[in-house]
Amino acid sequence: MTTAVIPCGGRGTRLAARYPHTPKELLPVAGQPLLQWTLEEAAAAGLERVVVVTSPTKPQIGKFLSDCPTVRLSVSLVVQPEPRGLGDAVTCARDLVGANDVAVLLPDNLFAKGPAIAPVLAARRATGLAAVLLAQLPPAAGTTGRATARQRADGLLQVEAVADKGTATGRLAPVGRMVFGPDVFERWERLRAGLAPGAELDDVPLLQTLAAEGRLIGVPLDGPFYDAGVPEGYTAALAALS
Repeated sequence: MTTAVIPCGGRGTRLAARYPHTPKELLPVAGQPLLQWTLEEAAAAGLERVVVVTSPTKPQIGKFLSDCPTVRLSVSLVVQPEPRGLGDAVTCARDLVGANDVAVLLPDNLFAKGPAIAPVLAARRATGLAAVLLAQLPPAAGTTGRATARQRADGLLQVEAVADKGTATGRLAPVGRMVFGPDVFERWERLRAGLAPGAELDDVPLLQTLAAEGRLIGVPLDGPFYDAGVPEGYTAALAALS
């Protein structure tokens, strides 16, 4: 079984000035919140269990989940006490995930063509390796560290390196759909042990480690992608999908 983890514990500072009273995960696109889009994507990909990781400052998310049950999904809620990075958010779900694979779906990433997590799940199952969705973005767009990859005979990409976050060279960018084996929790804990006190546990060091070991597969994105966690991306998603 693969358990989906949807991290919703971040501060959302880039949209907070425009929408101060609504968590970004509940901002609507085409009549439904971003979180609902992500839940429906998980269900469409055949996933059955979802853990939503939220913040004590976002009680609206728990209310939304209790008021709007999603068909075909078992949804659990856990709280990340304070925002300390994506890796920290996912590790908050460890007890609920157990020995399952982990599919990570960022709710502020919207995809116009089918459930974007589906081919990432398929790549994990076909290869036994961690898998991440890769998008072709302009060199200067976004802050995620860019990936270097080579084509494989099966049509997937072997990720050879991932640059530090904030690096804007190259066009291949990991975007918010990833699938890992159950060893990901131990990997993240080892990375946490090397952090300075108070530092965030992010996803990029994990991807860098997996790439260096030859254990990270890239799945080329098919179709448009919208980073709805930033004002310009949210505006683009509204224009394209509403």
